[in-house]
Amino acid sequence: MVEAVRGAEMVKLAPARRCMYRFLSSAFSEPPTAEALAAIRSDLFRDWAEALLSSGTAEALRRFSETVDRTPELERQAHQEFMNLFKVPGGQYVTPYESVFRDEREVAGTSVRGLLMGKSAVDVQKWYRLAALDISDEYKDLPDHVGLEFSYLACLCDKEQEFAETGDEGKLQRTWEMQRDFLAAHVVTWIEQLRDAIYEKSQHAYFRAVADLAVEFAQRDLATLESVVEPSRGNSIPEYGEVET
Repeated sequence: MVEAVRGAEMVKLAPARRCMYRFLSSAFSEPPTAEALAAIRSDLFRDWAEALLSSGTAEALRRFSETVDRTPELERQAHQEFMNLFKVPGGQYVTPYESVFRDEREVAGTSVRGLLMGKSAVDVQKWYRLAALDISDEYKDLPDHVGLEFSYLACLCDKEQEFAETGDEGKLQRTWEMQRDFLAAHVVTWIEQLRDAIYEKSQHAYFRAVADLAVEFAQRDLATLESVVEPSRGNSIPEYGEVET
């Protein structure tokens, strides 16, 4: 059970939440570097885990971090596992797209699941536009990639800090609502299925740890946000105006 959090406490958590979302976005978007693998051993990362995760998961992550070293072999193995899981269609491939796990479309009179660029992909773009998310022209992946969804939440944490510093309570409240509703309508609806698929296709400790971290952090962050701005209605598209930068 996540205890209720007051607005002032939520503001204090924003830097740690942003960094955790950035880590998850990177972990699902690009092969881990030696520096990224070593970062989870840092005191800062452990502090994030203790502040944002259950004690059991934080302790499990701590134990896992102690097994990580900086050898070139570890980086090479993790790089290859990332490619097998998320880039190269084959026996290990896991599609990191919301539409594949959630959406159905009618094809020749038959309802078909597991297709790319479904309704979820269309809907998340409306959330990105609402927050004026700056997506690089070099980004060539689909909009409902899990890494981009986590990057969007990190962007909202940046805005949260900005509005807290300027004292704009209305925009701060709206930013919390956007985080809550995007988590409820999109990330939390499929992140467990993605975790299960990773477990099915990989024995690699790093990627299993990332999958576990993604599930618990997303679920706990949603619960924390709902304790601040009441439960989400789970609408797939936003129902409010823009959060100006």
